[in-house]
Amino acid sequence: MSNIRILRYLPHYLRKRFDQKIIVIESDDWGLERALENSSIDFFKKKFGAVKFSRWTLDALETKEDMEMLFDLMESYKNKSLHPPVITANFITHNIKHSSESELKFIPISEGFNRGSEDVREIYKTGIQKKYIFPQLHGYSHYNLTKLNEYFYTDEGIEFYANGFLTGRSTIKGNMKFLQGELSHENKDLKIEESCDEFLRMFGFKSDTVIPPTYILDNEASERLKQCGITMLQSSNRLLKSDGSRYTVPYFRRKNGFVWSVRNARLDPHEDYGFNSDQCIADIGKSFNNRLPAIIDFHRVNISGRYAPAYRDKTLSELKKLFDKIYVQWPEVKFLNSSVLNKIIWQQETR
Repeated sequence: MSNIRILRYLPHYLRKRFDQKIIVIESDDWGLERALENSSIDFFKKKFGAVKFSRWTLDALETKEDMEMLFDLMESYKNKSLHPPVITANFITHNIKHSSESELKFIPISEGFNRGSEDVREIYKTGIQKKYIFPQLHGYSHYNLTKLNEYFYTDEGIEFYANGFLTGRSTIKGNMKFLQGELSHENKDLKIEESCDEFLRMFGFKSDTVIPPTYILDNEASERLKQCGITMLQSSNRLLKSDGSRYTVPYFRRKNGFVWSVRNARLDPHEDYGFNSDQCIADIGKSFNNRLPAIIDFHRVNISGRYAPAYRDKTLSELKKLFDKIYVQWPEVKFLNSSVLNKIIWQQETR
């Protein structure tokens, strides 16, 4: 076996083993506004054509209806076990302030949202209290602020901002890397401390795990995350440095001040992806066979129904199928949030 191949699989070979069957559901982009109004979507249809839309173009801040439907589904499984389903909701803490401002500004989620968006802060609190969701940190804005600030003053940026979707180009097929890299060294305006502080202000506790936006993480950002109290990196098997190199750190073990978690299952039933409940069950089975927790990638876009209600409904149907199949095959399963898993690993590593 070549040295390159050995390095590729080293994190798996040196991984921590688990005896219990654990499932964690990680869901990114909570709290993030994209297109603000129906007119924003109509504008982009005229600009690019709907055929160029990715699923992210029709993503939107989660609505009360979205969350009520999700929470009703999860409530039906509350008595299935001592550790029923819970979703780790990874939050963006600041949204672009769409107003008549002449400079790029942001709204912290503790203060609310833009025009056209529902104020969903109270239903967040309900979901947390009932243990349907558990917040963790995703990032400040999801974007490379250096590039975003430059783009804001371009003719296109001015036009898209006026139509309530400044970052819309980054959702159009063929442009998906545009504005990426919030935690890249290319972003000279890292706001890690501000996002950590706002998370604490919004939820009343500090996040101890993070998933870097678009899976990009460079050294300066990782050091500052540690200083904010982050001790687990979600989805380390997908993390990249800005030069495209991957991290080769043993999964679920402590190194360089972090536990390096992974995502090894996925529920994304969109037609462009095809990760349905059967596919997810197969991935969970592989994880358990390798004595690993099953960490399910389940982005917020899957239940974002404001502009795509049919897709939300399809996803919730697949989620119900997934839960039913899980309890048939592994009735002893424990659903945990990412923070609880992190604490378990740290306790084991420091004994």
